[in-house]
Amino acid sequence: MQINYQDLLKEQIVFLLIPLVLLLVLIGGGGYGVFQAFSNIGKFSNNSKQVQELTDKKIALEAKLAQQKDEEMNPNVKKIFELEGMKFGTDASFAPLFDNVITIAKESGIRIRSVDYNYAPEKDPIFAAKLPGYNVCELDTTVVGKYSEIQTFLKTLLSETYLVNFAQIEIVSWQRDKSVLIANLKLRFYTRTK
Repeated sequence: MQINYQDLLKEQIVFLLIPLVLLLVLIGGGGYGVFQAFSNIGKFSNNSKQVQELTDKKIALEAKLAQQKDEEMNPNVKKIFELEGMKFGTDASFAPLFDNVITIAKESGIRIRSVDYNYAPEKDPIFAAKLPGYNVCELDTTVVGKYSEIQTFLKTLLSETYLVNFAQIEIVSWQRDKSVLIANLKLRFYTRTK
């Protein structure tokens, strides 16, 4: 019997290569598993931060919503007229409020005799504070009407949703007809533009 060393060497090489290949596959698979584990840990950490940020935003929005509901439920809390998403100049931001005053005047039956606008009322605390985005306009007007008409006009302005500050009210009767009143009003309107 003759031993074929070449065949024996081939068998030995095959037996040595199989564990070596298995060892390489095991190390490669383990390395890939470790890489995946670190990758998953990084993703989990990133997702945890995102979840925390979203949770904080949700809590802030819920608090803001609760505050808005409280303000809506309380009729004594007035809002500042706010224009979102549009760029308006100071004077243009007051147009809806002025339109509202004209509508109230027509519905009350009074006549507006004169109107003067002041976009920089120095005596107003909001204007003096120079808060960014907040605008103030003082409307100096003279209105004429009967007692009940002026009363309705003023009450309707007071019941408006948006903040109107009555800076000055002076009411006198007309010389020719004592049932007609002349009211000199200084009204301050506030808007917020973003």
